[in-house]
Amino acid sequence: MKFSQILTVVIGVCVLASAMPASAATMNYKLGVQSGTTSDVYAADSLANAEVSGFDTIDLAIEALKQGDVDFVLGDLPTLKFYQAADSDGLSIAGSFSEEDFGIAVASGESDLLAAINVALTEIVDSGEYDTIFAATFGDEIVVLTDDTDADTATAYPDAANASGALAAVLEAGNLNFGTDPFYPPFESYASDNVTVEGFDADIGNAIGAKIAAAYNQNVSVTFVEKSWDEILTFQYDGYDATLSAMTKTAQRAENTDFSRAYYSSKQGILASADSPTISGVADLNGTYDVADPVEEEDDSPSVTLVVSALTVGLIAVARRKH
Repeated sequence: MKFSQILTVVIGVCVLASAMPASAATMNYKLGVQSGTTSDVYAADSLANAEVSGFDTIDLAIEALKQGDVDFVLGDLPTLKFYQAADSDGLSIAGSFSEEDFGIAVASGESDLLAAINVALTEIVDSGEYDTIFAATFGDEIVVLTDDTDADTATAYPDAANASGALAAVLEAGNLNFGTDPFYPPFESYASDNVTVEGFDADIGNAIGAKIAAAYNQNVSVTFVEKSWDEILTFQYDGYDATLSAMTKTAQRAENTDFSRAYYSSKQGILASADSPTISGVADLNGTYDVADPVEEEDDSPSVTLVVSALTVGLIAVARRKH
């Protein structure tokens, strides 16, 4: 065998080796959610193959996305859009799913307070005030609000003289306390003074207080009491009269609390980073995606370079013997 023939064989082997595709690993999607939210429930029920990490607050989940600890964050679409708009690190909305309605929650059996809140909400919606409040937070977005009122939804305020329970306490104290988790913009968050709660829910709560005050011809101030999401989900109403905190109305929650008519209709969303895999929708998150295998620090198998070198030496030796 001539040296030129040996060289041709070696080059051919090198070309074949370089053309070999890199090995790939199959990965499950890593998702971040705020613990106890409907996003958390959805992931557990519908995305069993995903690796789901729960966080105390939505901003911690989003920080994990930025750090590459999760591939996507699931949450209420308006909140994810808020963080996307405020970020300069390439966050994007990768999809939406699961239409939901928010309600104001009161302790089970507090029918008078629930009635007053429902009548106030209806007045706010019917008067057009709701549209003004909506535009203040969401701009030119089209108002879509589910009308889930039924025959049991109150249409008149309870009589003040016969008011009972929490409503009687509100009227006596002249104060309506809403429990809220004020770290969930644009629905509720602290203003720059770190005292005032602002956002869509705050505006709705203040409007409800004004309607109740007018109905009973007395002062009713509104206070927002900071509570963690975990505290809110106990439905104990410790130190506050009702929950106004971007809470989705679900059958499971309704077993432990009573909900008002819907005051906001939303969707769940998927937040991605610049490094997130490409998906076509939420269903993809129950599958897998391919990533290149990382190079292992210790590999007992011979490298392509060593194999080619050994082959070259062997071929040269054979050629010399044939000369």
